[in-house]
Amino acid sequence: MAGLLGEMPFLDHLEELRRRIFRSLGALVIGIGIGLWLVQALNLITFLKQPIEPYLPDGKLTVLSPTEPIMILLKLALAVGLVLASPIIIHQIWAFLSPALYEKEKKAIIPALFAGMLLFIGGAIGGYLVVVPPALRFLLNIEPEALQTLITFHFYFSFIIQISLAMGLAFELPLVLMLLTWLGVVTPMLLSRYRQYAVVLSLVAAAFLTPADVTSMAILGVSLVFLYEVGLVGSKVIYRRRLKRAARSGTAVIIFLLAGMGTLDAQQLEVPAKQQQQTQDTVARTATPADSLGRRPQVMDSAMARRMGLPTSPSRQFRAPDAFMAELLNRTGYQVTRYQADTA
Repeated sequence: MAGLLGEMPFLDHLEELRRRIFRSLGALVIGIGIGLWLVQALNLITFLKQPIEPYLPDGKLTVLSPTEPIMILLKLALAVGLVLASPIIIHQIWAFLSPALYEKEKKAIIPALFAGMLLFIGGAIGGYLVVVPPALRFLLNIEPEALQTLITFHFYFSFIIQISLAMGLAFELPLVLMLLTWLGVVTPMLLSRYRQYAVVLSLVAAAFLTPADVTSMAILGVSLVFLYEVGLVGSKVIYRRRLKRAARSGTAVIIFLLAGMGTLDAQQLEVPAKQQQQTQDTVARTATPADSLGRRPQVMDSAMARRMGLPTSPSRQFRAPDAFMAELLNRTGYQVTRYQADTA
């Protein structure tokens, strides 16, 4: 029974989790059945061995046991079934987690989940079509006169899966960076500041995620760096939209302070002119020291300061406001006071 605040008890959470898991497993079983039919109907094994076929003596991959062909079919059916069942599995995960999320988070995560799935599938297909052929060309042309090529489908399938998974995960990078920016975890300034570290980490990740060959490592490393820059551009777009929304909600000054802008514009309520004059006179009297007889010297005006060579006007000019700042300066009902400094 739900509590007074609509919270679900712990046992009800377990029951809900069990129900979601069984639905996901059912979708996976159905997907594997459809995948087994597709593997045979589309002759998927022949399609997958096309990149390596020119390097095989008779154009066929080797099997080492009577049970290996059926295991190959089951592995391919499992891979296809996971792809087919992934929308239902994602929906079950979302249905279990969504009650604990805010409305803002729901609006961001729903498109992100499906976009991430599409990016992963696109990256995996791109890895098979773009990375696998040059990697095989490099690896199988090492001492071809002295070495006999004898490759089993098990090792070849593992090779394809490793590269496809690496490229699929790499294509998730821009989406992750933009989602973190939208949630306020990172900013474009932070991503730009750590760009050089991101390049190093991309090369290290490429070395671990790909087989031990220079071609696939280089392709994945360059792809990760490029995708990081794509994510940085997307992060800037999302951050600008956040600034515009913050300006409309009246919190633009706080955002500019956090962003480290050089010019700050503070908004103050209007003060009557009589009260301002009384305040200025009080400050002038209290700020001027008295001599031993209790007399205070005359307050210096601009003419006297000019004769003494002292500055009588600001020595620095404000930079021209952009469209966003001009909109803030033109807001009615406020008196604008501008401050300028080297750092904030």
